[in-house]
Amino acid sequence: MRTDVVIVYTPVGGGHKAAALAVAAVARSRGLSVKVLDLFAFAPPIVGATYQTAHLRGTTLTPTFYGMSYFAANRRDGAFEPVRRGFDHLAFAGLVKQVCDESPHTVIATHHLPLVVLGRARRLGKLGAPLTGVITDYTSHACWAEPGVDAFCVPCPSAARDLEGHGVPRAAMIETGIPIRAEFAGVADVGAPRPGEPLRVLLTSGSFGLGPTTAIVRGFAGIRDVELTVVCGTSKGAEARVAHVAEGAGVKARVLGFERDMASRIAEAHVVIGKAGGLTVTETMAAGRPMILVGTVPGNELSNERLVVGGGAGYAAAAGDAGAVASSLRERGLLEEMGTRARGLVRSRGAEAVLDVALAAASAREHGAAA
Repeated sequence: MRTDVVIVYTPVGGGHKAAALAVAAVARSRGLSVKVLDLFAFAPPIVGATYQTAHLRGTTLTPTFYGMSYFAANRRDGAFEPVRRGFDHLAFAGLVKQVCDESPHTVIATHHLPLVVLGRARRLGKLGAPLTGVITDYTSHACWAEPGVDAFCVPCPSAARDLEGHGVPRAAMIETGIPIRAEFAGVADVGAPRPGEPLRVLLTSGSFGLGPTTAIVRGFAGIRDVELTVVCGTSKGAEARVAHVAEGAGVKARVLGFERDMASRIAEAHVVIGKAGGLTVTETMAAGRPMILVGTVPGNELSNERLVVGGGAGYAAAAGDAGAVASSLRERGLLEEMGTRARGLVRSRGAEAVLDVALAAASAREHGAAA
């Protein structure tokens, strides 16, 4: 049986999966059959583990080196490119067979790695369905500029200019925004705390529970009239560790593990503290909440941070200063205005737009074949 839409993600960060699931939800709401695939399921386990470990360690333990590597590799003619592409073709060849077996109407990828093998399959005629790449940060690295991709969904004009600089025709790019679930845009405005009401702060460490969470929690010591909620993600032992630190610092905090309904958590908060991941930023901005960005990693996260800070919807802060910054925003009466600015910075219907692009590419292909 033919699958209408195949969506492929890579689990090197929770955002790529979240984007894939957001598009899948829209497709299913339209009555389409959908298959969501994890790229690493089609490679030897050691391959996925190595990619994931390198990414997580690079962004948390050696962020400066990660940033240097990111910018050094931001070109299509690097000496290492043939080796990288050759390895990826070998490691992820199983994905091509699975996607082709689904006989899809259209294919979408929310990470650059699937585009390497699927783009090649498209160029060689093995994959008949059109292929759409979805950029999930407010910049575009050279690794996205894969030949054989029919369309690129970009979040903003600067990301389109980045791709064009790497050789992608401007006609192949459509500005859609980053796909997020509809629940985030549906979050009601919260404004500022009323007299006598505590400042509600949500601290999120991402799906993997990484980042300077304990240092941020300690920074709330001595700050009055705050209700702190900490989402620790899937990192083993993080919930107990953060709770212990909060108790030792005298910080009243509700500490949670992995949270499936982040839209509801954001809806409770006046302000959100987190990392500058593409999905985290987009979800929070769409929900109309100001952000305090901590631990931004040099590379793609810098562009996401610039969007928030430059748009007047947030501040970048050191981990230990985040509590003081949150308190200052309340005292200066900035929260409501920043929340309004936040909603204007991002497109909240990116998932619908991405699906429309992919379906339009499929329709154009079918009409072209018929002609």
